[in-house]
Amino acid sequence: MRYRFLFNFLKISLVTKGINKINIFLNLAIFLSIFAISSTLISIYYESKITDIEKKIAKNDTTLDVLSASTLSIPTKVLGLENISNDIKKNNDIINYFFYSKVGQLFDEYELYYRPVIHLSNYLSSGFTAIKNFEDFINIKDDAMLKNVDEKVFEDLKQNSRNQEEFLKIRNKIDNDHKEFKLDRGIKVIKPESLKNYQNYYDTFIIYINDQLHHYSIISGTLQKIYNNIKNDNLKNFEEISKNSKESKKFIIFAFFFQLIIFIIVQAMEIITTRREIQKIK
Repeated sequence: MRYRFLFNFLKISLVTKGINKINIFLNLAIFLSIFAISSTLISIYYESKITDIEKKIAKNDTTLDVLSASTLSIPTKVLGLENISNDIKKNNDIINYFFYSKVGQLFDEYELYYRPVIHLSNYLSSGFTAIKNFEDFINIKDDAMLKNVDEKVFEDLKQNSRNQEEFLKIRNKIDNDHKEFKLDRGIKVIKPESLKNYQNYYDTFIIYINDQLHHYSIISGTLQKIYNNIKNDNLKNFEEISKNSKESKKFIIFAFFFQLIIFIIVQAMEIITTRREIQKIK
């Protein structure tokens, strides 16, 4: 190396050394700041999307809990309804068997129809209310949740509402009969002519029981389909979260290398400019 070149190089270095360090520091600070801002914006964007998806998952989980509890309650309701129905039918079969014998003289329409009708009334009332609640839940406006659900189920469940309306009319008639009870030796006794209507009430109530059992079966199957649809939707949501998380990392890495390239280019241009200044001094 020539002594003259070395002298000029040292001279330039003494003049530009401090400025170069400041330039490098400023460029590095700008690079890190821009990268921090860009990575933060990318993270905020994807975290916002992930948060919205997590809210959907939380909402679905709440719905799944309700569905599980509702589905588990159906077998108990069905079993109770079947048991009371079977007990009353067996009791009436026995009464009818002895009705035309001497023992049968102990029984009348009161035992055959009035008592069963009153006994079934509370069970039916509870069943209508429960099925109505299920019907309101199933009648949701969400195509994803109702996927693969047979639309005929909604028409079938309307029968429950019609049955309930007729049932309430019968209950009103029974309440009116009770108001007209007469006291016989201190005991309220229903009019014999009123008892004749209770056979029709009994036959109608048996139809309502069969309908309710059918409705419970439809509801159970529908709730299971909705449950499966929500579980599948949650799986898709988890996949979407994973996808967004990977995309966020990918864009942050891309932003880092893109800005790093710009930083290197800027630094290279400054080095080239400095060398040109050195050449001029020479």
